[in-house]
Amino acid sequence: MQFKIITNQVLRECLSNLLMNNYSKSYEDFRKFVKLEISEERFEEFKKREITKEELAEIIEKTSIDTEGVVERVKNIWNGKEKEIVDTMNNITCIGIDINEITCYVDPYQNGGYYGEDNIMVGVYENPEDELFVIAHELFHVFYWRRLAELSITKSVMGKEEFYEWQLAEAVVHLLTTDERMRKFWRNIKIDPYPEIKGILTEIGKIWKEKPFDEFLKQIYKLYKR
Repeated sequence: MQFKIITNQVLRECLSNLLMNNYSKSYEDFRKFVKLEISEERFEEFKKREITKEELAEIIEKTSIDTEGVVERVKNIWNGKEKEIVDTMNNITCIGIDINEITCYVDPYQNGGYYGEDNIMVGVYENPEDELFVIAHELFHVFYWRRLAELSITKSVMGKEEFYEWQLAEAVVHLLTTDERMRKFWRNIKIDPYPEIKGILTEIGKIWKEKPFDEFLKQIYKLYKR
């Protein structure tokens, strides 16, 4: 897997999408999540319109971060466990995960993670276990959606899925990352599911324990497909 610093364009799109998509958290919460010098006045303004290239460049200029050092640190954390983590994912799912063509964009300005067709984006954390967890979480999303397509389970694509499909995606990734075989990589961190998926976790968790992964995917879609 390649590691690169997030581009200004991608960062701008992420911030605008975050703030303009009915962002309901307070400015104080936003400041905990985003490590950029954005005033409360601009915070309110950016909830109504997209951030311009010039505005983002000005904001980044005020933030002192060693981007090369950050990327190298995240890369080293992951590379130390990569083979073991990917092998464990493959042992659990048997879907032949190969991450050689995946690019991981490191975002030193935000916490959290995102995923695309052949890339992921992750924030920077002090605790290496948090970093490993977020990278693995986002990586598995990529291969989850690829497997759904290979099995012709849904015509939806990531980012344009139905709400129940988003719920299933997050629930499956939660089951994988909290599986005892995976938990050993991030034993000391707390992993809470999204409130929106708590209701289905118990039901599909039973199937997770009983069925091979491909059969599991087919069954949960039959249960929840609308």
